[in-house]
Amino acid sequence: MSNHWDKVTIEANLISLPDIYWRLKEIVDARDYSMQDVAQLIVYDPGLTVRLLRIVNSAYFGFSAKIDTVNHAVSILGVKQIQDLVLTTSIADALGDYECEHLDIKQFWMRSVYRAIAARELAQVCNLMDSERMFVAGLLSGIGHLIMYQSVPVLAQQAQREARESGRPLYLLEREVAGFDHAQVAAVLMKNWKLPASLVTVIEHHLEFDADEDYLLEAAIVHLAALFGDAFAQNLQLDEVLVGANSQAWDITGLDTG
Repeated sequence: MSNHWDKVTIEANLISLPDIYWRLKEIVDARDYSMQDVAQLIVYDPGLTVRLLRIVNSAYFGFSAKIDTVNHAVSILGVKQIQDLVLTTSIADALGDYECEHLDIKQFWMRSVYRAIAARELAQVCNLMDSERMFVAGLLSGIGHLIMYQSVPVLAQQAQREARESGRPLYLLEREVAGFDHAQVAAVLMKNWKLPASLVTVIEHHLEFDADEDYLLEAAIVHLAALFGDAFAQNLQLDEVLVGANSQAWDITGLDTG
């Protein structure tokens, strides 16, 4: 690819996740861990503990009784879901103070959270067991935009402007203008973070679908969730946004516009 690609990959590789995520990953990857090992690691980080308990006690999970210890949270949610929540907070730590002169960061994160919630809800409708992992996928689905606006802002804005004026999908304009799209950029960042192949593949291929790819249903869910999230974040009519959906996404998920 072009030297523009070099710029975005360098930018992506400069962004690292906090040490707490890597330490947790090391424990889980060892496979001989206990829930107590996971809980004990988390409680040594007071900031993470507070954020984790706040999330677990939020309306998002809807538990009737208050969960006031990390041990309790781990026992109820399980290690895998706790790991995904730690990843979510780690992403917020890594990119929360990220500044882009030409991008409304508050709007970007609002849209990302809406995408994440939509991905989780759609996964449940599609009877996908790992619906919480889809929350993370939805959150990461637009992360490539953040890197592009930081590293090649002129090209990112040009693609955005031409997509708005022509009505064509943004990712196609990104490919024409920059030589790559935001999903490819996001995949570089996620590979640098050594995230699970399931997440990387879903994000890298959620714009267009290849029947031979793994995680096809997950990619289709994220594709639709991105549109739902954008509509909610920008107060747009859902019908006018969903018209831009890849028709294969409806076939793959078995959902329809109704």
